[in-house]
Amino acid sequence: MNKELTVTEYKDIRVLTTQQIAEAYGTDARVISNNFNNNKERYKENKHFICLEGEDLRAFKTNHKFYESSKINKLYLWTEKGAFLHAKSLNTDKAWEVYDKLVDSYFKKTTQRAMTAVEQLQLQSQAILEVNEKVNVMEQRVDKLEYDIPLYGAESDELSNHVKRKGVELLGGKKSNAYKDSKTRSAVYSDIYNQIKREYGLMDDNGRYISYKALKRRYIYDAHELVDGYELPTYLAEQITNINAQMNMEVA
Repeated sequence: MNKELTVTEYKDIRVLTTQQIAEAYGTDARVISNNFNNNKERYKENKHFICLEGEDLRAFKTNHKFYESSKINKLYLWTEKGAFLHAKSLNTDKAWEVYDKLVDSYFKKTTQRAMTAVEQLQLQSQAILEVNEKVNVMEQRVDKLEYDIPLYGAESDELSNHVKRKGVELLGGKKSNAYKDSKTRSAVYSDIYNQIKREYGLMDDNGRYISYKALKRRYIYDAHELVDGYELPTYLAEQITNINAQMNMEVA
C-alpha cells in the first residue's frame, strides 16, 4: 500500500471497494471477486460486505468519486472483517502486511465534519446537564475500562478449551491417528491461536506473537466466533487426511 487510500464510507461505516482492496493487496479485482464467489458461504452480508443495487447504488455513485465501471448494476463494499477474509484467501505476506496497516490507519479513523446548528444547540444543552450526569459518565468509563483489560482467568480458560474442542474436531477425534500425532496436533492448535493473535493484533513491539491471554475482554465473543468459523490451511488439512488414512488402512 504505497499510496494513501481514498476514504470510502457508507452510512458512517468505512469500507473498501473491490478495486481498492485489490490494489492495496497487490492483486487484480478479478482475483478478489473469484475468491469471494468460491467461498460465498463464509461471507455474511452486513458483516463482511455490503451489496449496493438500484437506488442505493445510484446514490452512492452520485456522492462518491467512482473509479469502477459505471455500467455495473451491483457493487460490493468490504468491511474490516471482509478485508480480513480476503487477506486470508490470498495468504501472501503483502496482503497480511497491508491488512494490519488498514486496521491501524484506515478502518479506525473517523471522518471529521463541521457541526450543524442543531448539533451545536444539542452540545450546549448537554453542557447544562453535565453536572447531573457525572455519575453515569463515571460508570460508563468504568465499564469501558473493564472491557479494555485482558481476559479474566475463567475467560482465557474457556477460550483455550474452545480451541482444543475445535482442534479435536478437525483432527478427526481423540482416537484418530492425527490427534495422537503430537506434532500434527500442536500444529493445528498453534494455527488457531495464531489466527486469533493476528486478527486482534496480539504482538509485541517487535512484531512477535504474545499470549492469547492478552486479548481484550471486549473481543471475547468475536474470538469464539472466529474459532467456530476456523478452517484448516490446505497443507494441514491434507496432512491430517493422510495420517488418518493410514489408520483406516491398518484397520482394514
